[in-house]
Amino acid sequence: MGSQADTADVEFKLLAEQIHRIGTIVTKLLQFSKPSEYAGHLDQQDPSEIVQDTLPLVQHLLKKTSIVVEKQFSATRLVAVSKGEVQQVLVNLIVNAIHAMPEGGRLILRTLDAANAAGKPGVGIQVVDSGTGIAPELIGRIFDPFVSTKQQGGTGLGLSISQMLMARQNGSLSVANEAGEGAIFTLWLPEDQ
Repeated sequence: MGSQADTADVEFKLLAEQIHRIGTIVTKLLQFSKPSEYAGHLDQQDPSEIVQDTLPLVQHLLKKTSIVVEKQFSATRLVAVSKGEVQQVLVNLIVNAIHAMPEGGRLILRTLDAANAAGKPGVGIQVVDSGTGIAPELIGRIFDPFVSTKQQGGTGLGLSISQMLMARQNGSLSVANEAGEGAIFTLWLPEDQ
């Protein structure tokens, strides 16, 4: 690309990060049969940066919609996590939110300092959509395998896998219907492992 290489700097960075992410996924698949011998690599991460770095991964989908993305980053704590696994969960939640708003709407991505139910300090990462919310009869089963709110194309495994990935990070994933509109998914991650 010669002198024009600087214009694609963001794309090159994204490409390099995704090649690394693919390498990590392949390594995990190769080591899947020996889970006791594999321990995920954890790094201190800024949760707001994780969310910011996830947006380019779904930008191609967002461009096709009239969804307004609002970022509300107020977390001050760092978390020790596998960035790739947290991004995998965020991509799933953002894609689900996009599907929940076919006519457009508002997508809020929020980070905040938060304690879990036991009072342990950590960080909450929230994905809030202005869709129709989750039917009351499904909300208690939404993380069960093969449960899907999508009329077609959904396997019902994304949220189940996402919840498992959060448990591996010593965190949690929960859902609630937002008063008067859409759903709010909250990832909670401990401040330290």
